[in-house]
Amino acid sequence: MDVTRIQLKLYAQPGYEVPMDPAIRVFHRWIKERVLPEQLIDVADYSHVHHGPSLVLVGHESDYYWDQGEGRLGLLYFKKREAPPPAERLKDAFRHAFSVAQRLESEPELAGNAPRFSARELLFRVVDRLNAPNTDEGFAPIQGELTSFVNELYGTKVDVSRFGSASEPLSVRIVAEQAPDLGTLLGRLGGSLFAAPKKKERVLKIA
Repeated sequence: MDVTRIQLKLYAQPGYEVPMDPAIRVFHRWIKERVLPEQLIDVADYSHVHHGPSLVLVGHESDYYWDQGEGRLGLLYFKKREAPPPAERLKDAFRHAFSVAQRLESEPELAGNAPRFSARELLFRVVDRLNAPNTDEGFAPIQGELTSFVNELYGTKVDVSRFGSASEPLSVRIVAEQAPDLGTLLGRLGGSLFAAPKKKERVLKIA
């Protein structure tokens, strides 16, 4: 795939609202503990923006948004620089987005008010209007590769269709009648990117 600035969004369960204070603490802890294999820099609160990014975990290579676009809350992953080789870009984007979604579902700070993400419907965008306009002609160079990738990943036929106007980034709706859970999909992608929890070292007390 010869595009670099890729976005991928998973939608949260209908009616879910982000508990901002705990969500902010989660993102700050991720920065402090370096839980992802990339440089995370800061957390930005944009909850005042209507149908925009409520909360952003800012990284050097990627950003992670609690996003309200389209009036639908979800997790949006944005690969903005230092893309891997073209043949690995789709796998890289899906693995990052699914890893963070799965981790958010199990964060202790969100216990009792945790999100649930489904991979049945995804939003895929290419943020490059010059090289990938939101037209049939702009979609054509990536349509076949994207369709083959998600069909193989899901193990079933998945609908992949462009939507929106030419004034918007290239936007694609990915919809599957049935989708494996995030754990299964991550297994097919090589596993979660999150570092395994460090085991506590045993300390011998000598009298």
